[in-house]
Amino acid sequence: MSQNRGTLVSAAALAVAALGLAPTAHAQDKAPAVAAPAVAVAAPAVADAAAADGYLYAWEHAWKGGRQATWYDDSSNWVDRNMRNQASSVHNNGFAGAYDDVLLYWDAGHGGAAYCLRNGNYLMDMRYDRFPYNGTGGGQAMNDNVSSHRWVDYCQN
Repeated sequence: MSQNRGTLVSAAALAVAALGLAPTAHAQDKAPAVAAPAVAVAAPAVADAAAADGYLYAWEHAWKGGRQATWYDDSSNWVDRNMRNQASSVHNNGFAGAYDDVLLYWDAGHGGAAYCLRNGNYLMDMRYDRFPYNGTGGGQAMNDNVSSHRWVDYCQN
């Protein structure tokens, strides 16, 4: 896995300062000075970035059902999480930026046909998804056929 992965500055971690303003009272003014209410400055909404946790998720059944496995790094063999050729649903919940897309491979060792799952995307029911024709296993159903994965900088398809 790349050393660039995981570098993220969270907008949620930024502190926001509240400003209080009061008008200046002059000797010639007849009305008493009244302090203006404090104005809070809101940080921009970043719901998608805040929800990302840097992991690839796989589930045994469609629609995120059954056993779940997670990976932060590359895996050359999904047997390490007892998920090789058993996943029916996947979600790329990686951080946006460098190495945020995931190649899902038909064979162990990052071999065979590869499907690129873009950052933030998921396949909820892989019975209807097929590996592209770019290696051994091309055209095969992805359901119960993913054996390894690797984080990549971008999808080429």
